[in-house]
Formats: sequence, structure tokens, C-alpha cells
Amino acid sequence: MLEVDTRLLIDGEFVEARSGERFKTYEPATGAVLAQVAKAGSEDLERAVAAARQAFDEGPWPKLPPFERGQVLRRIADRIRAGVDRIAEVETRNGGKTISDSRREVEGAARVFEYYAGAADKFFGETIPMGEERLDFTLREPIGVVAQITPWNFPFLAASWKAAPALAAGCAVILKPASYTPLTSLLLGAIGREAGVPRGVLNVLPGPGAELGERVATHPLIDKIAFTGETRTGAALLRASAEGIKRVSLELGGKSPNIVFADADIGKAAAAAVKGGFGNAGQSCSARTRVYVERRVHDAFVAAFAEAAERYRVGDPLDAATEMGPLVSGAQLERVKAYVEIGVAEGARLVIGGGRPSGLAPGNYFAPTILVGANNRMRVVQEEIFGPVVVVIPFDSEAEAVAMANDNEYGLNASVWTRDLSKALRVVRALRTGMVSVNSHGSASRWGLFAPFGGYKKSGLGRELGMYALALYTEVKNVFVELAD
Repeated sequence: MLEVDTRLLIDGEFVEARSGERFKTYEPATGAVLAQVAKAGSEDLERAVAAARQAFDEGPWPKLPPFERGQVLRRIADRIRAGVDRIAEVETRNGGKTISDSRREVEGAARVFEYYAGAADKFFGETIPMGEERLDFTLREPIGVVAQITPWNFPFLAASWKAAPALAAGCAVILKPASYTPLTSLLLGAIGREAGVPRGVLNVLPGPGAELGERVATHPLIDKIAFTGETRTGAALLRASAEGIKRVSLELGGKSPNIVFADADIGKAAAAAVKGGFGNAGQSCSARTRVYVERRVHDAFVAAFAEAAERYRVGDPLDAATEMGPLVSGAQLERVKAYVEIGVAEGARLVIGGGRPSGLAPGNYFAPTILVGANNRMRVVQEEIFGPVVVVIPFDSEAEAVAMANDNEYGLNASVWTRDLSKALRVVRALRTGMVSVNSHGSASRWGLFAPFGGYKKSGLGRELGMYALALYTEVKNVFVELAD
């Protein structure tokens, strides 16, 4: 039993869509219908905007002392933690990620709300010295009504990354989850209501992105858009919002490089490349899907990588022993399959994978896939596949590795494997990416909430997590006071 209210959350109440329409959401592991969810349309968006606008302009939330807002966020964190098993099961059944990953991400979401519960009263303005007869200082004020559009690959965690800092800053939120995976965002809305978020401050609108996105981008009463998702959609939102000079932050695609030098611990690097490339079935903008290996250890690395990947357990995501579940949809499965075929046609060679794993019941499963014999111009190297496909390419020098890693329109994440600290830091500085891990694929999303998450180039605008996220949801007001008689 899912026990999820599948209606829209508007102005503190769960309500049906004005049209009365519903849409189906599926279970990726079986292809069966999981739930029928209220389908928000333009009329529902207008209702949510009006509620959020009133809550921000006339309600108590933005005027509360930040510490008191933080207490509400703390109660949300406590309720998330108390419901970990329930939320994780819904996340796994709706999105296909493994139950162990879902539990870890739900725990992570609780930590996000805990972090911003404590951060709410610690994001300060500043004083600017102007001499004895003048006082100048800045205020950080909530930006207003925020529309937040979240992806299907990390539904609950991404919603928490966005909602928690916005609420901490005093904004009113309209959360639009991906149509594939709306259920845990609805759970988050219910938790917020139970924890004491005032009416209209947190609204949840499942529905078609194309219809709602255009209106969100142009709506005069929405002050900001925060979007995580596909790059072309983000660019379209940016263009549509330009006339209104709307505040926009974007977390978009990635084609993250993984550079392995010959002096690295090759066994450790190869084992880590499995989770780095195939974790969440490769459906991550931070997935390390381009592996550049120093030529003299290339073959040894590929052999160790393939051996570790073949041991990676693919299967029922509700089984605690499973390490990789299905892709989110049949359409995504066909997309990944097509990219592998393109790579082979371009001249790459399959080492393992390339199709459905043997012995699995129907579902959107695709085996961990390794391609070699590729070059940097191939589409499988340049384009984001968003599936469990990793390409391994040799290099001969540090400069060549950096040049190939930077030769991509994305710049989100990267890894560098070497025992030479000076080399590691040279490469870290040379890479055009927003985040780099050394001898690891760890990042802020997994190991803490104190560091910024975001990228260069087409990987987005702005930074999430840490105190950086509070900057996304506030405006700076400068105040000048003349003290002289």
C-alpha cells in the first residue's frame, strides 16, 4: 500500500486538478501502473501562484525570525527520518533506484533540512566601512515566490535540495516534480504541512512539464525559477524568462571525466569506477562516464574494471542485495540502447554489456556497459547518455588528459586518480568543472551539505547546497545612512 495522497497540494490542502484529469505513473521494475496522479494544468498553476503570492506578501512566513523558520525545518527533518522506510519504498517503486540508495538519499534529505534549519539564522548581511559620519550595510531578503522544477533521477533528494534553502530564506515555493516520479514530492508536501509550514508556502503540482514550464517562465507573479533537468529544457526556460528578467538557477547535464594516472592505485580506481559510472543505473549528471586512463596501464585498468562491473548485481531494486536497478522508463531504455549502437557503428568496441542482462523478468533493465577503442569526437564520448554506459580512452601525457577532459560542452564533475599530490592539484586547477574529487568519486551530495554543487559551461547557473544555496533565494539590499548633522 503506497499511502500517498496523489492530489495536488495547493494553499495547504490536497485538491483535485480543476480539469479532473489524472495521469499514470509506472513501476520501472515491472512496467505496471503504480498510481494515478492528479494532472496539474494552467488553472491549477494560477491557484498555486495566487496562494504562494498571498503567503509571501501577506503571510507570516517571510516575517518570522529565521530561527523560528528553522524550527519548522527541523520538524520536517524529524518526520522525514521517522518515515525513512516508507519514503524509500515509494522512491524505489516509482523511480527504480535500489532500496539501499533510496534509504541513503532519504536520510540525506533529512540532513538537508537539518542543515538549513541551523543555517536560517546564520546567513548575514555585512557592514561596509565609509567613515565616521556614514553607515552602510546590506540586508539579505527572501526573493519571493519560487517555482522549483525537479528531475526524475533523484526525486526526493532534489526536491529537498531546492525546497529546504528556499523555505529557510523565507520564500514561498511551488514545487513541480517530474511526471515520471511525482510521488515522493507529494509526500514531502504532506510532511511540510504536518510540520507546520503555513498555508500557501509549499505547494506541489505534478503535471506535464511542457505545459506548466512555459507559463512558469513567463508568469509575472513568480520571482524565480530553480530548475534541474535536461539542458535543452533549461535553455528554453532561460529564453522564455528573459523578458521578465526573472531570477533563474539551472542544474543541467554532465559528461563527467574520470582521469586515472599510471601511479594511481589501479585496483581501487577500477572498483570505484563501477559505482562512479553505473550508480543509479548511470542516471546521474555526475556519473563518471568518460574514463581517461594513462596508456601504459590502460589494458590492466580495463580488465579490472570489466571484472568488477560483471560482479555488479543488477536486479529487483527492492532486494537489499541489488546494486543497480532498472532505468526509469522504456523510452530511456531505448535511448541508451540506441547510443550503444551508435558507439559501435562509430568504431567503439564492446567489452561487456550492451543490452538487457540475462535472467531478469520484464522491466527497464540494461546491463553495465563498457566501450573501448573510442576517440573524443564520438557521440558516445561527447553526449550525455544518462544510462549505464562508460567509455574508456587512453592518454599519453597530463596535458593530453586535461585537454580531452575539457573538450566537452559540459563541466559539472570530475575525478582524478594519482598518488602524486602536486600532479593532482595541477589537474584540479586545469579542469573546467565545478567540482573535482581526488582519488574518489565522492561529492557534496554524498559526504556532506557544506560545499557548493554546480558546474561550468552548459552544466548550469548557480550553486546548490551549503550557504551558497541561500544566495540563490535571497536579494541583497544596500542601506546607506547619513549620520552627520
